[in-house]
Amino acid sequence: MFFWLSEQKMNVRWEKQIVEAGKNGRGRSLVAVLVDDYQEAEKTKMRFSEQLGSIKEQFLHSKARDMRAFHQGLFWAHVDKKLDRLTLKPEQRKEIESKISETVPRPNADWSLWSVTCIPRYDP
Repeated sequence: MFFWLSEQKMNVRWEKQIVEAGKNGRGRSLVAVLVDDYQEAEKTKMRFSEQLGSIKEQFLHSKARDMRAFHQGLFWAHVDKKLDRLTLKPEQRKEIESKISETVPRPNADWSLWSVTCIPRYDP
């Protein structure tokens, strides 16, 4: 577990990973990584990094909105659990969540119901 100092400036970086997608062949996942960057001798260096969560790219752009929200909700559940374990000030956490939500929006509160209903609804 990492303990973050209050004066540190954290950034969110996105990494793309190729994953085996079973029957569907290869796919790509987008991984949110929390990093602590600092300057040393006019170069930016990374002191810490923590993987917060990953999501397959297909679920970011799917037209099946409930399925998309479900997988985005799983992503955010994992991110929230990781952020809960870090010692962050509330404003730091809010800034990190805001940066992440630019790429993976946080779904509404009933995102988990898709796993029960599985009624496909599509965006136009």
